[in-house]
Amino acid sequence: MSREQAGTDAGDRAIGFWLTLTSGEATDADHRACAAWRAADPAHERAWTRLQQGLTQSVGRLETVMKNEHHALRRTLVRPARRRVMLNAAGLVGVAAAGGWMANRVSPLGNLTADLGTATGERRQYTLPDGSLLTLDARSRVDLAFTADARGVRLLEGALVVQPRAGLQALFAVHTPHGRVCSAGAGCMVRLEPQASLAVALQSSIDILPRDAGGVTLAAGEGASFGEGWADRPSRDMEDAASWREGWLKARDQPLGEIAAALGRYRTGLLRVSPEAARLAVSGLYPLDDTDRALSALEHTLPISVSRYTRWLTLIDVRPA
Repeated sequence: MSREQAGTDAGDRAIGFWLTLTSGEATDADHRACAAWRAADPAHERAWTRLQQGLTQSVGRLETVMKNEHHALRRTLVRPARRRVMLNAAGLVGVAAAGGWMANRVSPLGNLTADLGTATGERRQYTLPDGSLLTLDARSRVDLAFTADARGVRLLEGALVVQPRAGLQALFAVHTPHGRVCSAGAGCMVRLEPQASLAVALQSSIDILPRDAGGVTLAAGEGASFGEGWADRPSRDMEDAASWREGWLKARDQPLGEIAAALGRYRTGLLRVSPEAARLAVSGLYPLDDTDRALSALEHTLPISVSRYTRWLTLIDVRPA
């Protein structure tokens, strides 16, 4: 395991312990396990300290919001049976009661242990140590991966567009759990998906190097998904996958479930789609910075109903015949 990956794992483990210990149901064994984990490695204690410092700054200012909204959310979650099935209400209420779920929806807790990250509804550009420009989509996070002879970032969540500084000897690499994407200076978009990574060449060619598989070269405008041991054949005209940079979601015959997942990165509340609605095909142009308008447009063009219950919960279902 690389040093960068070990640091990421420690940060994620620290968040897991924090959620358990603040759930209201933590046992003495949970507290002992956390203490033992912190004592086992200085890196664990550093991750825990970093998390606590971040929580002091970010979660504290959410307390008033969470206190006012929690009871309304709880009332919504215990409504009719179909909604309970869609929401898995018992588990969600338990997390929301602890405050961790609401805090995570506003600003992902994973950001507290990452080098760079964005909140819900936020896009941000960074200048990296080598002069490359990095743009993160909403609810995205990365760790820096710069050494004396290598440059790059490790994508931990979400999506990024990078414009590597050209003319340097080392290739710029975007590392994901499924492999890496390398570029000498061409801009590219990389996005983490549930079971794979997606890479798109925005200018000249880039290389995809999946774990345990041969490499694939993408020409400008081409994109391909890849996982451990495999890579799809390149597809043309994939630039629309990076349209979030300009605040738009461009869809061409995509499942509504994918569209909702993208919009969900721009809404503090939970956006849930029934399995039937998730399969509907969507094409169009939708504003990411006004998700209510985007949802209204979807409701107008598709046979769906969009039901809003406080700003924390929106349900999408097929419209009754």
